Amino acid sequence: MLITNAVLTDASGQRGGALRTEGGIIAEIGDLKPRSGEAVFDAAGEWLLPGLVDLNFHLREPGSKRIETINQSVRNAVLGGATTILAAPDTNPPIENEAIVEYILTKSSSAKAARTLVAGEIAKEGGKLNDIAKLFIAGASAIEGKTTLDSNLIRRACEYALMADRCVFFTCKNLALEGAGAMHDGEIASRLGLPALPDFAESSEAARIVQIARAVGCKLVVEAISAERTLEAIKPYIGDRLFAQALLPHLLLSDESCDDFNVSCKIFPPLRAKTDRDALIAGVKSGAIAVVSSGHLPQDASSRDRPFELASDGADISSIFLCLAYSDLIAEGKLTIEEFIRAASLNPARILGEPCGALQAGLRADLIVFDPNAKREVSAREGVAKSFWSGKTLQGAVRAAFVFGERVDLGGA
Repeated sequence: MLITNAVLTDASGQRGGALRTEGGIIAEIGDLKPRSGEAVFDAAGEWLLPGLVDLNFHLREPGSKRIETINQSVRNAVLGGATTILAAPDTNPPIENEAIVEYILTKSSSAKAARTLVAGEIAKEGGKLNDIAKLFIAGASAIEGKTTLDSNLIRRACEYALMADRCVFFTCKNLALEGAGAMHDGEIASRLGLPALPDFAESSEAARIVQIARAVGCKLVVEAISAERTLEAIKPYIGDRLFAQALLPHLLLSDESCDDFNVSCKIFPPLRAKTDRDALIAGVKSGAIAVVSSGHLPQDASSRDRPFELASDGADISSIFLCLAYSDLIAEGKLTIEEFIRAASLNPARILGEPCGALQAGLRADLIVFDPNAKREVSAREGVAKSFWSGKTLQGAVRAAFVFGERVDLGGA
């Protein structure tokens, strides 16, 4: 297949040209002419991007398929620009054995949409380590856990990841410091009378796991950092085997969006102060934050129709990932398209060892055709809690998507 009249766009810049795929791989790029009988897709001057690689994506099946089935998840991901997702292990039951890994991989593959990878759960509730070697053998691409595990379990998980040459992901959480906190510890929480989550609960845990991972020598992603304090704590150690990840909502919003008990903005980690938001954006620009992910975690409406401190955390964001980033970051001049693609496609692909993330011959033909001039209306889905962006108009829209060189049907998500 030949994609013509495209603005080829990746972390290296933008240029005009055409791109040919053969056998699911990018074969050549340049001033190309169609071959006899070759299928041609006319991009009509729109942007051709490498598909995003979303390393923080929460499936709701198994366990809560009434909210979103795996089929819907992988189709919504492509609609939002992601052609590869890494499923977090917090399904119900969690991804803690071979059967769950195989179930998710088989079901997602049959949907013929976003390529789905899975992160296996490091330990069971109560602190017993799962059989990590068997999770890897079954097809898990990484392992993931929370820093509520004791330090010895964290060390052992890091050792397993090192032996298998896989990446370990940790979300920073300190139960003693967070207590029953519901939002960022700041002026808004004080005025609303809500129990608060201090930023040092996150930064202190980040410092601990970084030291353990460095001692072991494994590849570590510190997930979903939300505070400037956390970035400063780990920045001296960021390098080839330590990566910081931020979620898109933390680059767009602050705790002020939670005013008037707005539960649509309740996520974990919580939205922080504007200074934290600005520091995270600066971290993406500088490369200190290597990865930007969606943090997609849809909830049902009933779980959000509660007092703020009792409402569930989460955001329905996968289907608007790329256009939301374009509308609120790139078009506003806060990030360039190259900086965003580096953090949302190229770097995540390299971290997982996936042959994609750039427009380069020999890589997998996971591609997105994006119209930066289109308008996208964000509508709430039936039975799914509204996001902060429900009812808003965003700039930019995904017009077509290709996974392994095959066009994905964007309808029916």
